[in-house]
Amino acid sequence: MKIMNLYELALLLRAKLKMAKWPFNRYGFPVFPREVILEEPPTLIEPIQRIRCCKNPKETLLCSFADDIFIRRRLQNLFDEIGLYRNYYGFGGFDLSPRINWPLQKQKFNIWLSQLATAFVALSGQKILPNFRVGGLQTLYALESYPKNIPYIVGTLGCAKRYNPLHDYIFKAKMLIARPSFLMIYGRLRGEYEEMLEKLDVPYMVVSDYRTRCYKESLERRAA
Repeated sequence: MKIMNLYELALLLRAKLKMAKWPFNRYGFPVFPREVILEEPPTLIEPIQRIRCCKNPKETLLCSFADDIFIRRRLQNLFDEIGLYRNYYGFGGFDLSPRINWPLQKQKFNIWLSQLATAFVALSGQKILPNFRVGGLQTLYALESYPKNIPYIVGTLGCAKRYNPLHDYIFKAKMLIARPSFLMIYGRLRGEYEEMLEKLDVPYMVVSDYRTRCYKESLERRAA
């Protein structure tokens, strides 16, 4: 069953979660019980557009740090593909963009839909490594969907290369609200955030994104 309209998808997911007695908070966002959280992050990560062609899914975390066009495609086919998510070691949550320069309602909706769809994957039996992303300051409450002191995954692909005080402030606020026990960084970690994590004494691990990893492996094969 393919659902093209994302608003219809959100309402259907909400109804299915409600029927399954999935908890919701005061903001209408799904709550993720600690038992569905992946406590042991993996070392292998692949993007969601490779959901059908990963060689070692049982050892791999599937993430959705990709262009929105790929994420929408997976969302629209979620009910037909739900069994594929259970093949993986875990799932890093949907990451439909909530860019801070977009209208607030669009930011909120994209985060809401991403959490609804992620909760539906968890309902199917898959463990979740929560996505640390929010939009602007007025969307920070979205992190209340998760327990405190748990691991999160962060994607840095497409992030601004220059220092931005607002982004810095939002990141610090997220750290204080979520109090993560561990951060898995997918992509490059900028120096100022590395310093911040060390000051806050938050353990982290940086994993190269799929494209960078493939390019490096290609160079190594040529040099061999």
